[in-house]
Amino acid sequence: MNWLTKPLPASLILVLVWTVWRLAFLLHTGLPQPGIHDEFSYLLGADTFAHGRLANPLHPLAGFFESAQELVRPTYASKYPPGQAMFLALGQVVLGAPFYGVLIGNALMLFTFCTMLFAWVPPRWALAVTVLFGLVLSPGMYWTSSYWGGSAAASGGALVLLAIGVCRKRQTPLAGAVFAIGVLLLFWTRPYEGGVSTLMMLVVFARELWQNRRVGVVMAALPILAVGVAWSCYDNYAVTGNPFLLPHLLHQRQYDVEPIFWFQPPRPQPTYSHPRLAAMHGINGQEANHEKTWTGWQLYAHRLIGPLGVLRWDLGSAIVLMLLAPLAWSDPVFRKMALVAGVFLLAVGAETFHFEHYTAPVWAALALMIAIWAQRAWDLRLRKFHVGAVLVLFALVPPVMLANASIAVLSPMLRRPLTLLVGDTLNSPNLYEWSRQRSALIDRLSALDRPQLMIVRYPSPDWRVGEEWVYNSADIDGQRVIFAHDLGGEKDRALLDYYPDRAAQLLTFDPVSGKAEVQPYPRGKF
Repeated sequence: MNWLTKPLPASLILVLVWTVWRLAFLLHTGLPQPGIHDEFSYLLGADTFAHGRLANPLHPLAGFFESAQELVRPTYASKYPPGQAMFLALGQVVLGAPFYGVLIGNALMLFTFCTMLFAWVPPRWALAVTVLFGLVLSPGMYWTSSYWGGSAAASGGALVLLAIGVCRKRQTPLAGAVFAIGVLLLFWTRPYEGGVSTLMMLVVFARELWQNRRVGVVMAALPILAVGVAWSCYDNYAVTGNPFLLPHLLHQRQYDVEPIFWFQPPRPQPTYSHPRLAAMHGINGQEANHEKTWTGWQLYAHRLIGPLGVLRWDLGSAIVLMLLAPLAWSDPVFRKMALVAGVFLLAVGAETFHFEHYTAPVWAALALMIAIWAQRAWDLRLRKFHVGAVLVLFALVPPVMLANASIAVLSPMLRRPLTLLVGDTLNSPNLYEWSRQRSALIDRLSALDRPQLMIVRYPSPDWRVGEEWVYNSADIDGQRVIFAHDLGGEKDRALLDYYPDRAAQLLTFDPVSGKAEVQPYPRGKF
């Protein structure tokens, strides 16, 4: 099969097979519902783009709609970089649902990984490792079953490494363009982590790139980078009012007590519009308490191994075996990728919070390490026994098979990823069941003749802060069901007066079971 030895057709075939497999599984489970604060924020960004806007105007009653991970002042917008939301918006506009943008991002990751590996290793190892990562992107993995990303940033890292791989052999303007697109994709998804990985790539390959330098490569990259930076400044200005202020940093100024890096001092607690925001972001909130279970050496150990812990265990086990069987350390590219990955993980370790998708920019480097190691290990023989084949299969096959075995066991119920750490952190015993209840309620109320105003009252401000019902679309006033916080009778009067044509409902919860109850809002009691 000659097409398997060529990067473009081989990549397209693998992507097609993976996409058919993923869509077939999606027919069984249905489209996943958002359940994490970050997901709702990304979906707000996607809906904003789908409406042809970079940000939404400040709502006159913004305090009623203020929830975690979103901005409501000076504009109503997502706090996150625009990259992931762009993919979701593409799925929403072209295919009718934001989740298809997740699958587009997954497919792009596999395509870029395969083409990148073809630039560095023989075709059979490029294909084998791409298949490995295709299996890692199983329906049970949250990069493929949720809305808060990972694949888009991984694609950016792969494009940067692809461009460097091409430039080592022959610098062409196309390589410069690919490099620029990869850098922008990283900046629009994981700016800090993407910046660290790109800088390290340039450092370790600086001599080779300089020796083979061509003006055409730079001239192809600079216009793309210039346009991308200009658009980024415009996007920042549309959201924050300052072309050089990222929405994420503005959100931190407005809400967060916890610093971006753990070695920074905590910030003073701001004044919140309602106590539930304090229960999430404040000095005694969930974010501030995430490390208080560790003290002394345990805390420092957690900070040291935290970034290692958010690498997928199936990939992590392969990397551990590579370290225990150092068959590829003589390869200079392997050593450079190991240096990139090591510095990257130290940089991620400096952040206060760690999640798996934070490491996405370095996944391409890990894929290249695995491919080089497998290529070297495969030829290892002990007398007539093919030790290398056993070693490679032991490193790559069982971890992925075990990870995907959960699909067969959990497939009747698997509609959300099983990220237990997030659920525990956000104090929610069933982080995903409630999101299905919320979706079902929206569907039921949307079918009514009269548009609805759902005023949400929690048993206490810190009650299951992970189960936040007050999230809305980009066009709050135009949606059939609006969710708003209960700020108290007198304040709620302004909300009722603003929406006189809507049926006002009060949403309450049983504090033990969490069961939601809807009843007409008692308008006479202020």
